[in-house]
Amino acid sequence: MEKKEIINGLLKNGAKAVNGLKVKNVTVTVLENYTRLGLTLDKPVEGYVAKEDGTFEKGETNVIFVSAFAVASVLKDNDDCAFAANHLVEHPEAMNVILSRAQIDIIQEPVTAGQEYRNPWSNNSDNATVFDHDTIINHLTGIKLSDFSIRKLDTLADKMLGF
Repeated sequence: MEKKEIINGLLKNGAKAVNGLKVKNVTVTVLENYTRLGLTLDKPVEGYVAKEDGTFEKGETNVIFVSAFAVASVLKDNDDCAFAANHLVEHPEAMNVILSRAQIDIIQEPVTAGQEYRNPWSNNSDNATVFDHDTIINHLTGIKLSDFSIRKLDTLADKMLGF
C-alpha cells in the first residue's frame, strides 16, 4: 500500500493530522527489538499521560515516541538525506543531531484498550498488539530538516565518502 493510501485510511478511521511541530530535543532508547526516539516538541499534542497510580489519563504532552525505523523511512523519501537513513538507524544517537530543530508532521491514531492494533506501515499483518489502556499512536509522516541538520548531513556524506 502506498504512503498516501495509508494516511488517507488512518484519517478516514478517526486519526488526526498535526503538522508543523518543531523538535526541540531527542532522547534515544535502545529496546529489545527497536530503537525508540522520544521527541520533545515545541507545543503540546494530545496524548495519554501517566498518573502517579500507574494509570493513564488523556491530556496533552509535548513528548511523543516514534521508532528510528519510522524516521529512516520518512528520510528515505527525501532526496537530500536518503543516503543517511540506514546509517542513522545503525547509529541512533546521531538522530539527536539530525532531528534537532526539525519540523515534523504526524498523524495521531487513537487506539482503545483491548483493541487489536496492527501497524499500518508494516507488511506483517500477523503482528498485532493489544494495549491494556487507551493510547494514541503517533505516525511520523513528514520531516523538514533544519539548516543546521543539512550542514551536518553534508559532513556525514563527506565522511562516508572518505573525505
